[in-house]
Amino acid sequence: MKNASVWMIIPNLLRTLLRKDVALKSKLLLLAGLIYLVSPVDLLPDILVGLGWLDDLVIVPLLGWLSYRSLPDTVQREVVPEDAEKSTTSRRLFIYLAILVLVVIVIAITGGTDSAFEPAATPASD
Repeated sequence: MKNASVWMIIPNLLRTLLRKDVALKSKLLLLAGLIYLVSPVDLLPDILVGLGWLDDLVIVPLLGWLSYRSLPDTVQREVVPEDAEKSTTSRRLFIYLAILVLVVIVIAITGGTDSAFEPAATPASD
């Protein structure tokens, strides 16, 4: 089962937060990505259907990648096993990107124009 190790990259990266041999810079980058993911504050507000999630889809993986790149070589090899590196291909990357683009397009098309910012109906005064 070669692809099983690919799915372990994220949990392995999260485990680096508890390791003493990992620099504070790497931990802070990873924590910044996690906080940005759950934070209601975004560069592009989520009210912009489709576009509001693009910043999350770019910033969070970027911070995770930067965190990974700042790890010591020995820890990097533990986070991403050798067989996981060999099994990833550029073709797979293009497939994932195509799926991502399709999901964003579907969200943008099916997203309604209803907004939570519309004023509530006020009762008529006598």
